[in-house]
Amino acid sequence: MTSSNAPSNPAQILADDLCTQLEQQRHRACLVLCGSADWHQAWLKRLIRPDWQGVFIGETSPHPQATPQNPKQLRHLLGQETDFAVFDANAGLEADALGIVGGLIRAGGLCLICLPPKADFLNHPNPALAAFLNYPLTPEDSLKGFQAHLWHQLHRHALWLEENQIDQAWPDLQNLPSVPSTPPLNSDDTQPTADQAEALHAIQHVAFGHRKRPLLLTADRGRGKSTTLGQACVALLQAGKRRLTLSAARLPQVQKAFDTIENALPQLAHSGFVLREKRPGLVIFDIDQDVAEIRFRAPDDLIRAPADTELLLVDEAAHLPLPMLFALLKSHSRMVLASTEQGYEGSGRGFRLKLTEHLDAHYPGWKRHTLTTPIRWADKDPLENTLNQLFLLDTDPTDDVKASAVHSVQFERIDHPAELAQPDNRADLQRLFQLLTQAHYQTRPNDLMQLLEIPNQQLWVARAQGQIVAVLFAVGEGGLPNEPGRRFQGHLFPQLLKRHTHHPDWLSLKGWRIQRLAVWPSVQRLGLGRQLTAHFIEANQAEADTLSVSFSADAGLIRFWTSLDFQPLHLGLKRDQASGQHSAALCYPLTEKAARLTQQAQQQFQSEFAWNLTQPFQHLESDLALAIFRGQPPALPSHFPNGYLQDQPFESVAFALRQWTLGQLTQLEDSDTLVLWFRKVVQHQAWSDVVAASAFPHRKALEAHFKNWLAQQLAPI
Repeated sequence: MTSSNAPSNPAQILADDLCTQLEQQRHRACLVLCGSADWHQAWLKRLIRPDWQGVFIGETSPHPQATPQNPKQLRHLLGQETDFAVFDANAGLEADALGIVGGLIRAGGLCLICLPPKADFLNHPNPALAAFLNYPLTPEDSLKGFQAHLWHQLHRHALWLEENQIDQAWPDLQNLPSVPSTPPLNSDDTQPTADQAEALHAIQHVAFGHRKRPLLLTADRGRGKSTTLGQACVALLQAGKRRLTLSAARLPQVQKAFDTIENALPQLAHSGFVLREKRPGLVIFDIDQDVAEIRFRAPDDLIRAPADTELLLVDEAAHLPLPMLFALLKSHSRMVLASTEQGYEGSGRGFRLKLTEHLDAHYPGWKRHTLTTPIRWADKDPLENTLNQLFLLDTDPTDDVKASAVHSVQFERIDHPAELAQPDNRADLQRLFQLLTQAHYQTRPNDLMQLLEIPNQQLWVARAQGQIVAVLFAVGEGGLPNEPGRRFQGHLFPQLLKRHTHHPDWLSLKGWRIQRLAVWPSVQRLGLGRQLTAHFIEANQAEADTLSVSFSADAGLIRFWTSLDFQPLHLGLKRDQASGQHSAALCYPLTEKAARLTQQAQQQFQSEFAWNLTQPFQHLESDLALAIFRGQPPALPSHFPNGYLQDQPFESVAFALRQWTLGQLTQLEDSDTLVLWFRKVVQHQAWSDVVAASAFPHRKALEAHFKNWLAQQLAPI
């Protein structure tokens, strides 16, 4: 490839050699330019080919061929490709942005990271941190741990070029992986590779085999997962299927699948398919006096009105809330779930664990297939390796801790989290991040950045046989002034409680909010999380007013935290977009003032929650509502209307029955009947809905069952 610079320029020759080798080997690379701003620009001009187009991560771009791109908007580029990307440390380095860019750069391209000299970089605050720090902290207050981690890992795993050291430090191109020069594997995406052919065979089994045996198709990025879904649609039409549905969080996430279908139109035409209509998210054919269609539908639309489809294929499933996936699985008997294993949404391992637990429990015949062969670039890609090392995705976690090891567990606080960035501590850092990714299925690279940078944090771990087996991560909040109308960055819990109780004293209380509590899978349910939390509580008795926790609520988590005397004080009215669940906030007061405020907030929440169950929470999961009620002091006792057990109509005593039930919830044993009774009496659900959820044919039979059950409950009271 030619350059406008004179070929006798040694630096230009080296730049051309690098780009030529990457292009020939169908690899990408991460190249660090370490030096002054003017020196950066000179090298960008040498490295960026005249016919390239790329992105600069920041508000303004110093290079005419690099379009400026806000890091927060990078997600919208997923599914597209670019020749290069430029990061400048002076504009900020955000971990998520690095992870996303790793999936955008095409074979032969470069990820260019411009850093100042080492001393300047390690001591200079990262502007990208501003969005992650609680008021009044600024990037100047950060721990600089992620920057140290970046420096060490990039020096070890990226190509590196340093100002004034070109002759000695120019990357040795012989160290780049060498593979035979071949055309791109995806030059014709209508013809599957051997890896994709196996996946297509598995998808055929879902479409034509037994019902309720879903397929989980997983892959790292660049393995042709979305292309495979498009190939499957084409093959299934040719095999006789006529109604296929593609779904994802957003239509652009399945665009590659639709592109593959479009590329196969000549192949389909040869098989007798006549294109009737083609527009974004829809392709319709006429075939043998019949109609065949491939249609995109959004997941929430599919839940409201399940598709009349012969196969539902969901791409980027890890972007969807698990409850939404569970609902889709329940309403569609033939389904393929495809998801990226690593990258911009985290490792995907937490998602995999939680989803496979559900599949094991409800769909024993489900299958899994993993695409392993890279298609968009060659195997052993240097850029992929650099990012995997940087974000601790280079090894799969192993269950190497036995349950017997918990008898000799040590609990400790890590006082200097930034030191985890040192190479000697990599094993601990990797273990911690693996724990966090398994505890939350959408853990991102930014979570690693915050772990190493946030100064107002507490990090507690449990060790067994030297290995970290549990972690508790908390962030400091509160101590705020009361300035009506002002919203302080961060400080989720005190501002939430101030808003909903209208009591400004919540702002002034100092506390710690637990963001993550995770236990290694092989030693879960052995009390480690409970013990670690107890150590955390004990250590903060004299240092804080409150301890709090906020999470996507489910009944099991509510029961866990209330068993540790955390009090439910809030449940969000709307479901969170990421988790698909309502967010809960609970508090553990440590001081007299905090206890008084907690009691007041609890009484208010209990009354409002009971009332909201009749409307905004009418269809809230009953086991969750019961768990919340049982985590609070019982309501004031109310007399049971005995006439209901004879012939008094339900509608005449509905309010009295509701009040009695609320007062007795801590005494009533869990049962299917209690759940049905709760849905009718407390949540005011329609009789038809409650009957439909029961084993009884009509209201009369169900109400008779209720009366028999009530008589048994009243006997010992």
